[in-house]
Amino acid sequence: METTARDNALRQALAPLGKEGEPPRLPSNFAFTTLQRIRREQRQAERRQQRLAVAFVAGVALLGLVAIVIFCGATLRQLFLGVVHQPQSLALVLPTLFCLTFFALLNHWLAKHY
Repeated sequence: METTARDNALRQALAPLGKEGEPPRLPSNFAFTTLQRIRREQRQAERRQQRLAVAFVAGVALLGLVAIVIFCGATLRQLFLGVVHQPQSLALVLPTLFCLTFFALLNHWLAKHY
């Protein structure tokens, strides 16, 4: 009974393609257009997965930052105020930021090429 329902569904789907009594005729580029549609749907599924992954990573990073601020906020505030009030500590912050930026860019470049 189940196969007859499937057969009827297939016949109904193919009915507009051919007249009664004639075998249905598919367009000459049916395989090409079908493969194009399959590729398009695969790309869309990959994009959805990438967006979901990016959103998940951003959410976890945001939750991590919130947790750091909640648990270590007072200590971080005291450290930041100590750096601001002592001019010699600013001399250490700028080279450190430069080095971190350099190493982040180097890491990105190496990951891209290797």
